[in-house]
Amino acid sequence: MDLSVIIQQLENYSNDSLNKLENIVNHLKRIISETQNNLTFREALGQESRFWIVTTKLLDQTSEKLLQDELSVLPIVLELVRLFRNVVAAVLENQNRALGHKWNEITEKVLWYSVLKFDFETDNKFVPILRFGSQALSNVITGNVDAQEHIWSDFMNRTESNDILSTLVNCEDCVVLTSVLVLVYNCIYKNEFRSKTLIESHSGIRFLKLLLERADTLLEEQSSQNFELIYALISRLIDLGFFPLFYDSLNQPSIQSPTRHQIILLKILDLIFFSSSLEINETSISLCTCIAKGFNSICPRAIYTMQQAVNNSVVSSTGCEDHMENSHLLYNALVLFLQCIGKLSQGGRKMGECLFQEGITASSISLLFQADKTLPRMTNATTLVTQTHQQASSEFKFIKRDIVRIIGNMAYENKIVQDEVRELGGIPLILNQCNIDDNNPYIREYAIFALRNLLINNPENQELVEQLTPIETVQHPALQDIGIMTELGQDGKIKFSIESKNGRK
Repeated sequence: MDLSVIIQQLENYSNDSLNKLENIVNHLKRIISETQNNLTFREALGQESRFWIVTTKLLDQTSEKLLQDELSVLPIVLELVRLFRNVVAAVLENQNRALGHKWNEITEKVLWYSVLKFDFETDNKFVPILRFGSQALSNVITGNVDAQEHIWSDFMNRTESNDILSTLVNCEDCVVLTSVLVLVYNCIYKNEFRSKTLIESHSGIRFLKLLLERADTLLEEQSSQNFELIYALISRLIDLGFFPLFYDSLNQPSIQSPTRHQIILLKILDLIFFSSSLEINETSISLCTCIAKGFNSICPRAIYTMQQAVNNSVVSSTGCEDHMENSHLLYNALVLFLQCIGKLSQGGRKMGECLFQEGITASSISLLFQADKTLPRMTNATTLVTQTHQQASSEFKFIKRDIVRIIGNMAYENKIVQDEVRELGGIPLILNQCNIDDNNPYIREYAIFALRNLLINNPENQELVEQLTPIETVQHPALQDIGIMTELGQDGKIKFSIESKNGRK
């Protein structure tokens, strides 16, 4: 294609008072088609100064008319934004020229207009321009360090009313979301300063909260491209050691439990732990400390909630909904913290020392003591447990199992932890978990493993277990149903008796 002819025709069409819209659109489409996969053509086109003058003038004219609700120019604006997307792709000189002619600023105005007019359910005519525009903003800074510095600084200092990144990430179209994620990831990749700015600035936190909300909706379809991009972006922040700062930035002092956004972040962290091996370094130790502190901070609240569940405390009707929501958040956070600590407790001696120094052993034992009182073992045969206990037990599923797992991991070849568990009264407590519990699958196996790790090479713990004697029996509901009672004989052995229908044994 002869560039001079192309540009002259484009100039002729643009000078024709925009009356021949179809001619302009068709001509732009021919140029766009050539720029799609032809790098040489893009480079040659970008070297023509007249091209930038003509197209900038045309983009200025048509975008202004569009902003005044002259929708007849929408096809031209669409093709110009599409041309912008193509011509700056992988050509540094074209990126700089486009930025010099403020194509990014004009395109952003068009995006704002389109967002305000866009209705995902009833009107999709603005979807293409939202897609091309967001892709253009991403392409214009890809691989361009200077442009990234300038534009990132601008994006991170926006007020809520003109925060284009947060607005686009909240758009329901998945292609728009992909473009925004690529833009942000390219800016923070291998750049610690911009990554930190994302977490510390108001604009960045606004964006990250919306991003976490989108991640939460995509958790069920983890194979989607957008979830993979969100996962990669958050993983990058964690790899750079910013998890503690990120987690704290999502806190709300008015909420006693962890916030919804903090819980979503914990879900992604748990997924990262599950998907990859844990490297022991300064960053992972800092992460371990943050997780341990977070767990310790909610343990007293969890213990209190369990106590209230058993006491069946009355909650006022006005506060009932908030109470249920906070309890739900607390439970989710507790489970996620325990799962993360379970993974960390498998990280070797350094990670175990970090958990021990943060008081995880003591917190875990305290929580297990209350859980053992509050949450009765549930099996298919259990029929006589009160409804209050059933509800409390179902609200805190998996808690006892995960605590026992952590204690067992931490006690492995660690006499300091073994001794602390004994001093805290934890060994009889662990022994009490050697039973089947439908709300805590495999707790018996974890308890046996924990006992093994608590007793091995520890004479004091072994002696304590040897000295344990039975005090009384607890009636099992399944046996009671068929009239069988248990009692402790003088010789310390359990004896069975049958209760007849008239109450006689």
